[in-house]
Amino acid sequence: MPFSISGKKTLITGGTAGIGLATARHFVDQGARVIISGRRSQGGEIAAQLGCHFIQADMTLPSDIENLFSEVSKTMGKLDVVINNAGIGGETCPLVDADMGIHDEVITINLRAAYQVLKLATRCMNQNGSIINTASVSGMEGETGLSTYCASKAAIINLTKTAALELASHKIRVNAISPGPIKSEIWAGEDPLEWSELVIPLGRIGEPEEVATVFHFLASDAARYITGANLPVDGGYMSGRSEKVSRLIDSALE
Repeated sequence: MPFSISGKKTLITGGTAGIGLATARHFVDQGARVIISGRRSQGGEIAAQLGCHFIQADMTLPSDIENLFSEVSKTMGKLDVVINNAGIGGETCPLVDADMGIHDEVITINLRAAYQVLKLATRCMNQNGSIINTASVSGMEGETGLSTYCASKAAIINLTKTAALELASHKIRVNAISPGPIKSEIWAGEDPLEWSELVIPLGRIGEPEEVATVFHFLASDAARYITGANLPVDGGYMSGRSEKVSRLIDSALE
């Protein structure tokens, strides 16, 4: 069963909310053995509901990341899949007005912590393992007001390619997924329909579960010849950027 992830020992960082939570739920449902990590204290309750393990880890603390992998090794031994997903958005503002404290936090969590996870995961993975980084379409082109976030995710895309080259000899694949607009807390209280019709060719915001299934594919043996790739999951958002600009201008002129 090349698409099966049943029995695959999987770590998902940032697994207590959003895309990470949806992915954890999907992997458990598909028979994977899952550990989720996060800094939320209620992570243990979430894991109990899902039927997986939880290890609390603050990704701003290198010692917590070291401890995470120490505990993972004790709990599961060597891993088959690492979903390097923990991340934050930071603030939305022109770069000239950026708060450097927030900038440093975004870079610490989105890049430094992800780098450390990659480094440590290499030491505790089975051959034919799969590491999947969560990047973003914002890392593929600039987005006004999101300079730090865009820079951090662009770095993840490049890091994925470099890690794929270095870890190929270890028989470990490294890929990235770049979600586009996905339903999350950001959209709470808003109706994104009109906006999505303008900017997304498929005409809607994505569901977290639709990203989870792509993680499934890249974790499975069906993707055993894919490494160093960055796969947008965006409803055509990146493909239609030029058309998007035209639509927004036409809308503004109406």
